[in-house]
Amino acid sequence: MPERQVNKKAWAARSRSRVRLICLFLLCGGANGFLFAQQEGNQLTQFMHTTYSYNAGYAGLSNGISLSLLHRQQWLGMGRGGGNGKKIAPNSTLLLADMPLKVLKGGIGLEFASFNTAYFRDIVVKLGYAYHLQTSFGTIGMGVRAQLESRGLDYSKFEPENTADRILTGKQKENGMYGDVGVGFYLLGNANYFVGIAVNNLVAHRSSKIAYRPSRYIAVNGGYSFSFKSLPKVEFTPSAYLETDFSCVSWSLAVMGTFNKRFWAGLSYRFEDAVSILAGVNIAKLQIGASYDITASRFIKASTIGGAFEITVRYCFGLEGERVNTEYKNARYL
Repeated sequence: MPERQVNKKAWAARSRSRVRLICLFLLCGGANGFLFAQQEGNQLTQFMHTTYSYNAGYAGLSNGISLSLLHRQQWLGMGRGGGNGKKIAPNSTLLLADMPLKVLKGGIGLEFASFNTAYFRDIVVKLGYAYHLQTSFGTIGMGVRAQLESRGLDYSKFEPENTADRILTGKQKENGMYGDVGVGFYLLGNANYFVGIAVNNLVAHRSSKIAYRPSRYIAVNGGYSFSFKSLPKVEFTPSAYLETDFSCVSWSLAVMGTFNKRFWAGLSYRFEDAVSILAGVNIAKLQIGASYDITASRFIKASTIGGAFEITVRYCFGLEGERVNTEYKNARYL
């Protein structure tokens, strides 16, 4: 066999190996829970602010028109990499909106999200409806949601050693689209507690253009808000989030404290991943929050990649002729 042909096959094999290694690393994440984070964006430090993203039953329970924006930037020490200066650090942006509709005896919700990880980019749109059942102990939201996702791979960000390698340089981008469905149940209790359970990616449809198939997973969250007589101006809210596809499990715990219904701060722990500091302020109908992850995984601790930063902005206003609770006393506002 000619030497040139042997070299071409060797380069192709090496290129395929690199792509497989990159994909494997991104899926495993170098930190437990990263697979979930990039699949749905639900493993966020401020999971208490993105309930509709993982539970369709939450739609319309915000007691008004609620608009939320969250941005997460991971691996702060590795914002750009390689000689071409392309962004490779993972980042996520979520835009959430929901509102009650009395004529439908429930509420509707909308999400637009973008997840970027090195050479991969996902765009997700979710639209859902939840029926509200009033009970003696609280309001139950029973929701269903349709989802459309575009998943793409940008080959232009690769830097192959052999620029003539057609596997990595033969095309610029590859995209695939698929649809899915999720259902959720969310209880907003009268006694300042909340609990929800949802099943997402019920169809788990595989794209015909790219070799990707999402996993069905269950998301469970809950929490309770209370105060002590000795500290009447401080309200504490412990909350938890768990997600599993029955092969992997990821969970987070958080404890928040709100002073005088205006300033809030707390700590969060994501299993084998990070310890986080959270803080924010409520200004009338506007809520602003930020968090920073102090990474606990062995991989990140042994590198210079660094932690993650999140910022959230939420605005909730009442419908015409209605008042909206702007004191954020209930646990769903934390």
